[in-house]
Amino acid sequence: MKKTKETIVKSPNFSTVLKPEHAGKWVALSSNYKKLLAVGDTLSAVLKKAGNFPNKAVIKVLPNLGYAPSMN
Repeated sequence: MKKTKETIVKSPNFSTVLKPEHAGKWVALSSNYKKLLAVGDTLSAVLKKAGNFPNKAVIKVLPNLGYAPSMN
């Protein structure tokens, strides 16, 4: 089994995705949370679109609540 190294982000800035047009959608961000890599209606669609980017963070933006993380 491949061992992965975890990186702890102390206080990520989600201003990139906390926009009305992203509500209810899945988004992929760069590992530093500064660049939006992909947006889609399903997790599988976003993973496919952002497939070549290493160390990405994938989250679902919840309407009026914030975000729900997904382990990738």
